[in-house]
Amino acid sequence: MEINRTFVLKYILGTLLLLSVSLFTTGQDKTQLLSNGQWINRISKSHPRMFLNKTSLNILKQRVKTDLKTEFEALCKYVDGLPAEAPVTLKTELFTNYGSDSKLKPIKASLQARNAFTYSGGDEAVQAALAFLITRKPEYLEKSKSYLKLANYIFSWSADNEIWVDLTGNTRINALTAYDWLYNDLSETERKEILLPILNYIKLAQPSGGFKFRRTLGNHKDGNYGEGALEWFAGLAAYGDDIDDVLAEKMLRRGAGLFVDMMDWRDNISAGSGLLSTITPTYSFINYPYTTFNFLHTWQSAFNEDITGRWTQMLDFGNWFDWAAIKVTKNNKMIFHGIGDVEHRNNSMFVDEMYTHLAQTIHFYSKKQPEKMKICYELQSRLAKEKRIINKQLFPFLPFLLSNFNPEKFNTIKAEPIIGNRYFYNKSFGVLLMRSGKTEQDTYASFRFGSKYANHQHYDELSFIIYKNNFLALDAGSRTETDHHHNFAPQSVAHNTILIHEPKEEMPHFWKAWSYKPDGKIYYNHGGQNNNTNTRAIALQSTKDFIYAAGDATKAYSAIKSKEVTRQFVYLKPDLFVIYDRVASVKEDQTKEFILHFQNKPLQIDSKTWYAEHDGHLFIRTLLPEKANTNVIGGPGKEFEASGRNWELPGGSNWDKEQKLTGKWRIEVSPPGPIQETRFLHVLQAASSKPANMIDTRLVKAPDEDIVVLTDQAGTKWELKFNRHNNLSLKLKQTLANGTIKFDGELKNSIEPQP
Repeated sequence: MEINRTFVLKYILGTLLLLSVSLFTTGQDKTQLLSNGQWINRISKSHPRMFLNKTSLNILKQRVKTDLKTEFEALCKYVDGLPAEAPVTLKTELFTNYGSDSKLKPIKASLQARNAFTYSGGDEAVQAALAFLITRKPEYLEKSKSYLKLANYIFSWSADNEIWVDLTGNTRINALTAYDWLYNDLSETERKEILLPILNYIKLAQPSGGFKFRRTLGNHKDGNYGEGALEWFAGLAAYGDDIDDVLAEKMLRRGAGLFVDMMDWRDNISAGSGLLSTITPTYSFINYPYTTFNFLHTWQSAFNEDITGRWTQMLDFGNWFDWAAIKVTKNNKMIFHGIGDVEHRNNSMFVDEMYTHLAQTIHFYSKKQPEKMKICYELQSRLAKEKRIINKQLFPFLPFLLSNFNPEKFNTIKAEPIIGNRYFYNKSFGVLLMRSGKTEQDTYASFRFGSKYANHQHYDELSFIIYKNNFLALDAGSRTETDHHHNFAPQSVAHNTILIHEPKEEMPHFWKAWSYKPDGKIYYNHGGQNNNTNTRAIALQSTKDFIYAAGDATKAYSAIKSKEVTRQFVYLKPDLFVIYDRVASVKEDQTKEFILHFQNKPLQIDSKTWYAEHDGHLFIRTLLPEKANTNVIGGPGKEFEASGRNWELPGGSNWDKEQKLTGKWRIEVSPPGPIQETRFLHVLQAASSKPANMIDTRLVKAPDEDIVVLTDQAGTKWELKFNRHNNLSLKLKQTLANGTIKFDGELKNSIEPQP
C-alpha cells in the first residue's frame, strides 16, 4: 500500500506542534475547550474573524445608523483628520542622543516605541479599517494600509533601537485586527508585505525568540498582556491563509492554550469572590480585565461560540470593586487599602476603566445573569458622570462591540444598592476586607492570613490596615526605582505584623525595578518573613457585630528562628480591634516584635497606651507582654530604618510632598528581656474625633487563658478568652448595655461558608 507522504508529513508536524504547545502551557483545560486538539478546525475560514465577523458586522452596520451614530461619526472625523501618507514623526525630545550614530537612548527607561512617535501605526490603522468596513470608502482602505506600513516601520525601529513597542501589546493587537478587517480587500502581495513583518516581530519577541531588550513577558498567572498572549491574535489573523500556516498554527495553538490557562487560573484565584489575579488594585482594575474580555470577544468572532458560561471570574468582579474601594471620589478616584505593590503616594487611583469593565461584563452576561447585572449598573452609578464612557485608549473599536450594553438603559434601570456581605474574603490571597458601613465616616480594615499565591504580594502575612477618615495603621514604604523598592517596602518590617530577629539572615528575594543598580553591599533580613505562600488560614467566623479571623504564619519565617507565629484578629464593630499573637522563637535571644506603622508621630499616653492622629484617631493599648518595651522609630532620616540603614525615597528633602502615605513612624513592642515564647495582646480603638480617653480595658490571666474585658462606647461589654497554649481558641461573650447576652460561645477553628 502506498503511503500518503503529505498526510504523514502533516501528521508529524501536527504532533510536534501539539508537543510544543504543551511545553508553554499547563494543559489543565478544566472546561475541556481545547480537549481533543480539533477545536482549531472550527475556526472561521473567512475574514473578518477578530472581534468582528460577518454576522456581528452586519449588526454593527445597522447600529451606526442609530445608537452608535454619534460615536461612528466621531470615528470617521478622526480618521478624516489623519495625514494620508502616515508620516514617520519621531519625538526627538524624548532621547538624549538623537543625531548620533549609536542606538537611541530614551531619557526615561520606561519609554515605549508607540509613544515615541506622533502616530503609532496600529492604533490609527484599526480605526481607518473600521471606517472602511462600514462605509466601503476607498480612501479609508488606503489610509489604513498606510498606517499598517507605518506600524511595521515602528516595530522594526523598536527592534533596531532595543526599545519595547508597548506595555500591553495593544498596538500590535490593533495592527493585526486592522489587517484581518482589510484582508478581503488586500492583494496577495499586500497581505504578505503587511502580515509577515508583524508575525516575525512577535516570534522574535517571545521569551526564547531572540530579542534581548525589555519586553512585557508575563504569563497566565498575571495580566497575560505580554508577548506570549500576542501569539493568539497573530494566529487568528494568519491561520489557514497560505502565508505562513506552520507558524500561524503554532502561534494559534500556543496562544489558545495560554488564554485557557489564564481563564482557568483566574477562576481558581477568584473562587467566587470576583478578585482578579492580584489584590493590587492598580493591576486588577486597569489592565487585567481586558485580557479576559479580549479572549471572550475573539473566540466568539472566530469560532461563533459563546464561551462565557465556562468561566465566571468577571461575573462577580463588581463584588471585588465594591469592597476594594474604600470610597470613590467625585473626580473618579478610588481610595484603596494599599496592600501589595503600590507607591503609597495617596492610596488612590483613577478608575476610568471601571465603567468600561462593567459595561463589558453586562455585554457578556446580561442575558444569563440579569439580576447580577443590576449590581454592575449600581456600581457604574458611583462613578463620576463625565467618566461614564467606554474607554478607547487601548482598543479604539471597543464601543462598537458591546451590542448587549445600552447606556440608555443605564439611565432608566433602577440601580439597586448592593446588599453587602459582612466582609470580603478571598482564600487564594488570604485577604479579608471589613467595614462598619459604606460612608466616608465609617471604619475600614484589612487582614492578611493564609495566602497561597505571591503575585505582586509582599512578605506581609498576619498584617492589618485600619482606615477611619484617613489611614491610621498603614502599610509603609513605596514601590520605587531604588533599592527601597525591594529591601524595605515588600519586607515584613514595612507591615503591621510580627518580627523575629536573627543576625545576618539572608534578605528575602523581591523583584528589582528596571533602573536598579546594586551598590555592592550586603543587606540582611530585618526580622521578617522569607515566604509569602506557606501559610495557613485557621478561622473565619462572624456575626453582624464582630468578625474573627485567625492565621498561622509559622512557616512564613525561616525555620532557624520560628517555632510558632499565629495571630487572632477580632474586629468588634464599629471601631474596636483586639489582636492576640502567640510567638515562639528557636532561641531565647531572637528578639520578637509587634510592629505598627503610622504616618504621623505617635504620642504616649501612659506606660501601656499610645495615640496616633491622621485626620482620624487611633488608640493603641498593649496588655501583653506585661512591662513590654516599646520603641519608637521614625522622623527625619529614620522613616524607613531597617537592615542597618535608612532606605530613603527619591525626591530629596521634599520626597514626602509626593509620597504621602508611606508611613514615617512605627512603634516596636517587645518582651522586657530574652525569652523563647511570648504573647502579644493589643486593643486598638479608632475614632473620627479624638475621645477624651480610650475605652476601659482589663487583662485577666487565667491558668490557661489570657482574657481581655472591655466595654465599648455603646455600653456593650465584651469578654474575649484566648488559649495561651495548645490549639488556638477564642471564647467570646457579648453582653448588651441592658444586660442581655447577645453572644456567648467558642468560635470554631474553621472558615465559615461563604455566600
